[in-house]
Amino acid sequence: MMPVSVKKTLARSSTLLSVMLLGACSTLFDAQEIEAVRDYVVANELKEVDKIRLYRQLNYTYINDQYITVDARTGDFLIEFKRVCRDLSRTDFTPEMVDRRYDSSVLRAGFDTIRGCPIGKIYEVSKEQREELSDLGDAPGDEVYLPENDD
Repeated sequence: MMPVSVKKTLARSSTLLSVMLLGACSTLFDAQEIEAVRDYVVANELKEVDKIRLYRQLNYTYINDQYITVDARTGDFLIEFKRVCRDLSRTDFTPEMVDRRYDSSVLRAGFDTIRGCPIGKIYEVSKEQREELSDLGDAPGDEVYLPENDD
């Protein structure tokens, strides 16, 4: 029989190993999603712009930890951050997420922040491209299958 302390140590070790493996898998998956968006930008030759005008409070659609899309006054845009920004998907707010903007109705690449994360580049996208980008992060099998009605 194994002593209780050894059993507890083994249980803790296996739990720690499981958490580490899950973290590694999620990091790899995140990197693949980010790379997929980068490839999309290059393949579709998206036009880069310096700034965009907002017509209301900033609302964005989360793509992954480095990209979001924004519906703005002058169209739809893909925003790339200078670094990975885990705060983009958070629903709570912390003091580190304070935004820096010169003008509340304008987002500027290279100067402004969203959720405290510095904006690197801004690309123009069509509504269809915006929808394609939001689908890039879906894993196979995430789609909902609705059979056709034969009636």
